[in-house]
Amino acid sequence: MIELNLTHRDKSIVVVTATVTFIAGYWAGLWAVPPQALDVPVDVTYRAGEQAYQAAYRPVPDHLPVLSVALPLIGFAYAFRDQLVEDDTHSAEVPADD
Repeated sequence: MIELNLTHRDKSIVVVTATVTFIAGYWAGLWAVPPQALDVPVDVTYRAGEQAYQAAYRPVPDHLPVLSVALPLIGFAYAFRDQLVEDDTHSAEVPADD
């Protein structure tokens, strides 16, 4: 098995980048579907003598707006959690006098 030795900063960067990439890809995939493939009303216009199709609206799954907000918040929370949990190497404990 591959063992990666990542610092907390590296892990945070990977998580935030993956989250933003996933959300951007999800939205791009939704907009990449041609209007003819959607089960929505289509407006047909003529441009330069050819038919051009434009969807009357783009159906968005109910969970997509929630994911668009929740996943980046979770990713950023993870990134800052690692930063807050990281041990400070400069702090030294003073032994109690017993």
